[in-house]
Amino acid sequence: MHNHGAVGLPLGFTLLRLILLGAVTVVAGWALVRPFVPAASGLSTRRVVTGFAGIGGVVVLLIAEASWMPPLAAVALIGSLAVPPALRGERPVLGRIVVAAAVLATVAAGTWFSGPPSSFAYITLMAAFVGVSWLALCPPTAVVRVVGAALGVTLLAGLGQVTIAGQLATPATGDPLLTRVALGGSPVDVLVVPHMPGWNIVHTTDTPLAVGNAPNALVPALPRDGTTGRWALVWLPEGRGDLWLDRAGTRTTVPVNPGSVAWTGPDVRGAEGPEYASAVLAAKLTGKRGDLPWPGLTDADAAALRAEVASIGGPFSVVADDSRRAADAAVVVREEAARLGYAVTPGAPEVLVLGGTPPPDARHRLAPWLEPPDLTTPEARRYAQMLAATFPGAAPSRSGLAAWSSG
Repeated sequence: MHNHGAVGLPLGFTLLRLILLGAVTVVAGWALVRPFVPAASGLSTRRVVTGFAGIGGVVVLLIAEASWMPPLAAVALIGSLAVPPALRGERPVLGRIVVAAAVLATVAAGTWFSGPPSSFAYITLMAAFVGVSWLALCPPTAVVRVVGAALGVTLLAGLGQVTIAGQLATPATGDPLLTRVALGGSPVDVLVVPHMPGWNIVHTTDTPLAVGNAPNALVPALPRDGTTGRWALVWLPEGRGDLWLDRAGTRTTVPVNPGSVAWTGPDVRGAEGPEYASAVLAAKLTGKRGDLPWPGLTDADAAALRAEVASIGGPFSVVADDSRRAADAAVVVREEAARLGYAVTPGAPEVLVLGGTPPPDARHRLAPWLEPPDLTTPEARRYAQMLAATFPGAAPSRSGLAAWSSG
């Protein structure tokens, strides 16, 4: 159901990360060392520093996908980064004026216009690159050295912030995404299935929150009968982007990379979606990809249903949801009931549940896939322990145990 050819980190984004790391290393290293070197920087050194700073600033702009920044501000930023490498001599006054104006304009752009929670870190990186680029043209006075060193520390801090926040991490294209983020003072576990263009299931820990593909397109994650945690359906467009999470006004984003190959499996909005997600979660815990068969009626399930009908010994009713498996199971149940001469009658005291929620206070029996898993074996206990540690609050499931054991 997944396209294996689409798996892997996009080369372009990987290259941008490497360039950013190299630019921060060169520019921040020079800025931090400069206070201890009394001599002025030569032309070659200035060209190298301003060149790396310019490249680094543009790369940050690309990685941030700063659509939240006004076009004029982005043009001004690029201009401020492009001019210093072309200047040959030192310009003490001009350098200080331009760096102040560029930094203020960049910070103002990030403050006044809405952006993702990570925008402040990106703005910090952009401003620090601009500042060091122009300070490289200034004579090495005490003030210039101190400000430059401060900007070097700022570069390292900004890089650390976007790295810790996961903004430089790109999940494998087309493979379900499992991650943990800090939101509102506590961690929230997030599972995105199938993590491909189109409708996706978003499963989170049992915390009231909203999720969406944009800050103005958030939907509440809600509990679902027969499951644990919270669930939401989110449409993901092609290409890299962000999944937004909001908890009582506190927001964060999770990088997503659905790729360009659409999901070809059944509609994840169907009744089997949470069960499939539970199996995917177990597979991810074993380190495997999330390629799993969609839940369906197996021969073992059909045999168990026939035995269940025989054990009822009289009239019974059937409760089912709109899933394909429930429909297939209903056919098996009715055929076996007809063979045994048992009536399938709505309102009968015995209820066989193939999906959905049974009537309140009814004596009901569950289909095999609705029964809780047997956790008495060592393998099953390891699955339950790993699930509790990785996704607290998620209940073990039969589909999850099967996916875990198949590895």
